[in-house]
Amino acid sequence: MTARVVALTPNPAWDVTYGVDRLVPGESLRVRTVVGRAGGKGVNVARVARVLGAPSVAVCPLGGPLAAPFAADLDADGQPAAVVPVAGAVRQSVAVVPAQAGPEDRGHPTVLNEPGPALDDAEWAALVAACVAQVRPPAGVGVPDVGPEAPPGAAASAVVATVSGSLPPGTTRERVLGLVGALHGAGARVHVDVSGPGLLWAADAGADLLKPNRSELAEATGADDLVDGVAELFRRGARAVVVTDGERGLTAYAPGADTARPVVVGRARLAEPVAGNPTGAGDAAMAALAVDPDQPWARRLALAAATSAAAVLQPVAGAVDRADVDRLHTHVHTEPET
Repeated sequence: MTARVVALTPNPAWDVTYGVDRLVPGESLRVRTVVGRAGGKGVNVARVARVLGAPSVAVCPLGGPLAAPFAADLDADGQPAAVVPVAGAVRQSVAVVPAQAGPEDRGHPTVLNEPGPALDDAEWAALVAACVAQVRPPAGVGVPDVGPEAPPGAAASAVVATVSGSLPPGTTRERVLGLVGALHGAGARVHVDVSGPGLLWAADAGADLLKPNRSELAEATGADDLVDGVAELFRRGARAVVVTDGERGLTAYAPGADTARPVVVGRARLAEPVAGNPTGAGDAAMAALAVDPDQPWARRLALAAATSAAAVLQPVAGAVDRADVDRLHTHVHTEPET
């Protein structure tokens, strides 16, 4: 049965995507296309989850001149949202996507991320409360309907709260521990996709799933060996870890009897990589992992690999075509637990 996804973006961004012929550093470039929309990794998760048939709500703090267009864009897209007003201005994130690969970029987009505003204690508390309210709404408060692609009669059987993207400047370990603890206390499973110290703090908090990519894992743990890095997250208290590794796909780990040797419980990758814009591919995988957490790992990872690849085919982050997901799903190679 489908889970309901409460997708927190602690540091949302107004996403601007520039399409250029070729990215040449130091030169003036003509922008061929431009798209601006409400974004941030959690917003992307919420949007993709709906395409996959899961009801979702995006939770985010918003302030400044871009707050109104941000909220209006979510509304126009039909994306349920819980907005927490804050004093600081929402940041911008600019992705420059070349149509032709150059020697410096190899066709990959260049992304410029502004830092975003710090949240004071009252604003952070309000953000946590908004998440808890969506996980466990008070009596008489409705929750979002099942997404547009859900089969007739589909119902939510669980709540998965996702925490995705950068953390606001000044975020502390205590804040992350409190957030994960509050979500657990409300009855949600908590999936976290953050980088830097926040990844370690989420492990300390006992997050149900952590989803770093290979470089984020190495940066946060200081371990050159992937398995050693995963083991460190389990030592701290993580309950499951999925590592994404670009074209190599995804690998899921569970803690082993020996804390230094985590157990591989599944792998999935696309038989042939797809070309396009990889911005948002990790968010699409995060959404796929959340929509049905009770499925076997092989099925969850296969859907994540297909959804991630489908996101690469889209010009902007936070979008997938369900037809692409279904088509690519047939080309996913999976390996069972070892």
